[in-house]
Amino acid sequence: MNRIKIMSAVGLLILFLITKPFVIVRAGNVGILYRFGKIVGQVDEGLNFIPPWIFVSHANIKVQRAILDKLDSFSSESQDVSVKASLNFQVSPQGVQNLYRTVGADYYHVLIEPRVTQNFKDETVRYKSVDIAPNREQIRQAVRARLEKELAPYSIHIVDLLLDNIDFKEEFKKSIENKQIATQKALEQKQLIEVSKAQAQQKIEEQRGLGDAALARAEKESLANQRIAASLTPLLVQNRLVEKLGDKIQVMLVPQGQNFLMQLPGLQK
Repeated sequence: MNRIKIMSAVGLLILFLITKPFVIVRAGNVGILYRFGKIVGQVDEGLNFIPPWIFVSHANIKVQRAILDKLDSFSSESQDVSVKASLNFQVSPQGVQNLYRTVGADYYHVLIEPRVTQNFKDETVRYKSVDIAPNREQIRQAVRARLEKELAPYSIHIVDLLLDNIDFKEEFKKSIENKQIATQKALEQKQLIEVSKAQAQQKIEEQRGLGDAALARAEKESLANQRIAASLTPLLVQNRLVEKLGDKIQVMLVPQGQNFLMQLPGLQK
């Protein structure tokens, strides 16, 4: 009899060890309980006693980060746009059972990823290619708001959405680069023309200044000559002429009918 009890106890111990009725749920997770394929509840993190007929699936309720690389989008001119984004999201512990029941454990690929792609397409197509980069913050906020609204019924919270990069095809980037180079050259040429115009105008002003100065001198000289001419008399002219003669000249002949300029002592003797 004792032998039977011992064998029964050993059998129960072996069964206990085989079935492993204790399950440890890792921190940041909850255990979704399945009974014959049906969700029947959940357990929190830590050590939990689970009957052998219950299967436990760990569901992550921490903030998760997903990198969405090369999301294909378009501009308003149908120009190809490549978007790289980072998404931080979190599943509500209270709603994880319903999420697993209605969508399943692969909810990221079923719900989140296609919505991010579609929302970026819907937003970038509102802008021309050259306006997408300057409006990246508006695009990011719009996509995040739409994701939050669309995923809230599934108890998925969008913690943040980061727009890491926006890229275009090489042909388009090359055309933009060529356009920028042409624009820069045009600006440089315009600046050279403006400099040439300024230099030409400066020379004109210099010549005008020289002309004004020469005119002023001529006007002053003309005025001086007019004043001198007005002050001259025939006698004064003759007197000035004599003053210009040398000291040794005693007699000066003048044309017939003209008077002597002055009384000469040598002729009176």
